[in-house]
Amino acid sequence: MQESWTNDDKPGSDVIEPLRKRKAGSGELYTRPSQIEQMLKMLIALPVEEALARARIRNRKSPGWLPGECVLHMTRRAARLRDRRSYERWYEILAERVLAALPRPSNKDRPAARELEIGETGFHRFIEMLSVDSNVYDDRLDIWEARFDLALKNLRRDALRKLLPAKDEPETVEIGDDLVLAREVEGAQGAFDPFDPGRLNEEDFRSRLWDAIDALPREQNRILTMMAEGIPIGTGAPGEESIATLLGLQPRTINNHKRRAFETLRQAMEGGEA
Repeated sequence: MQESWTNDDKPGSDVIEPLRKRKAGSGELYTRPSQIEQMLKMLIALPVEEALARARIRNRKSPGWLPGECVLHMTRRAARLRDRRSYERWYEILAERVLAALPRPSNKDRPAARELEIGETGFHRFIEMLSVDSNVYDDRLDIWEARFDLALKNLRRDALRKLLPAKDEPETVEIGDDLVLAREVEGAQGAFDPFDPGRLNEEDFRSRLWDAIDALPREQNRILTMMAEGIPIGTGAPGEESIATLLGLQPRTINNHKRRAFETLRQAMEGGEA
């Protein structure tokens, strides 16, 4: 929902505006995590150049790195204050972060036109919201300020779904038809679960996980992205989407791709543990 705002709505020099969007069902307002609120107070008190320098840090493990929620808030804030110079600088940093997370051509030397189109579509969708928000409060961005990584993942998912109609020749991976036996074997091996809720709450783990998923072969990348969104592998309830129907593959083949992807992710994630 878009709400108009006037000069009276502009934040003061040390005011952090509360979010306005309400959650469907409960009607509760979205809120930023407490650590984000604290970081915003610190950012607002910093000299502009120092705050921008921190926003340019790319490595999440580096001291001073800023979460996306902070970069987005400072971009929106500059727009509210009509500080055009600051807005353009924050906007540039924010746009780079979003664009870098969207689907990229698998062949950098010969990028597919459709891959480029999909990445651009997702990027333009975000920029359109930001552009609207600079003039009229657009509460769709409140979700991004509350859960930036989750909102970015949803943008990635939507872009990926536009890619699905492309008929790639998937790698044929067969392990047999007995999915029950396959699951038992997988369980007996203590299979690595990259989507363990306990680990996904860790920001560093979540960041490294998506970097590793991005590096997977396309078919594995698609399957894991859809799994992360809760889409079932095989036939679900009547009318429910499944990865099998979306990709036109047999569930056993999808499970094979999943296992190979999980093993690759396990090696990548364990190799990055301190």
